[in-house]
Amino acid sequence: MSGLPLRAKDAAFRVPVVDSLTLTVLTDSGTFGPFLPDLDLPGLKVLRAGNGSPPGYTRMSPKALMGEFGLSLLADSRVGDASRRVLVDFGYTAEVLANNMGMLGIDPSSIDASVLSHGHLDHYGGFPAMTGSAEKRGRPLPLYVGGEETFCERVAMIGDPPPVMGILDRAALTKAGYEVRISPTPQIVADQAFTTGIIPLETFERTAIPTRMRPGAGCERTGLRSDKRDLAEVTDDGEHELATCYAIKGLGLVVIASCSHRGVLNSVRRAQAISGISKVQMVIGGFHLVRPRTEEEARQTVSAFKVIDPDYIVPMHCTGEVFIEEAIRQMPSKVIRPYVGTRLAMA
Repeated sequence: MSGLPLRAKDAAFRVPVVDSLTLTVLTDSGTFGPFLPDLDLPGLKVLRAGNGSPPGYTRMSPKALMGEFGLSLLADSRVGDASRRVLVDFGYTAEVLANNMGMLGIDPSSIDASVLSHGHLDHYGGFPAMTGSAEKRGRPLPLYVGGEETFCERVAMIGDPPPVMGILDRAALTKAGYEVRISPTPQIVADQAFTTGIIPLETFERTAIPTRMRPGAGCERTGLRSDKRDLAEVTDDGEHELATCYAIKGLGLVVIASCSHRGVLNSVRRAQAISGISKVQMVIGGFHLVRPRTEEEARQTVSAFKVIDPDYIVPMHCTGEVFIEEAIRQMPSKVIRPYVGTRLAMA
């Protein structure tokens, strides 16, 4: 059981339950050679991609999987004979996403839907890698986002002067074959996944986003909250950020937290509240336990994870080494270190 109090489940929203789920790491900063062993754990198989060749391929490729500071995951789920593919985030560049999908034998036209967790370049920059797949698929690729804020220009508060991060171009998305679906409420994705919608701030976690947002630049002011829409620039609170989730039969929830600017614990709690399921199989993604969050906040998050007691914790991207080291120290059997090409198969 979670140990976190749950709000009443919305009777009008029933989450799908899948028989199996496999997550493949398409983009992350961590890469590794063919030396790591596969793992066969309770409810989870961890499959390594070696030097980039698909499983079972007998010849080493002269190319390699590429890493970058960005995040993209492919979710393959199944209910009975029905299988679905959902792409969660796109990484930083189309070059890396296209290379890695090609190396792993993934046809972009086989993807049924996509989710963008939030409007930061290291999560949306790779979207052009899917250009042309809509024609082959015969329909646009649904793209779920949490709010109009996704499209606002952002300034990254990481330098002096702070660099402009840029704008997610809505017209370019349409031209590339995406059909944007904006919803701050939970949504079923490709029949088998669901989004959290807006993630309430209910734990000790504070929003921690090293960007400022420019209302009206790239985004429609009328689609923003009233206290933001008339400002020239505002501190980013990640209100539009969402997590992507699955409920696996007999195992529990899988929460893909992506970047956790609203808090990874808040993301898990939201998934539990929506689904009415307290058991957590896996929490995966970037937990953003780096600046502007502190080392103490990272350690406090580890303690809170011990209460939630997920079967597996898969830290990626912006999680930070303090959390990872402390989690391995306190929960060594729960922490899985993924690399580009890693497949996490649950059933």
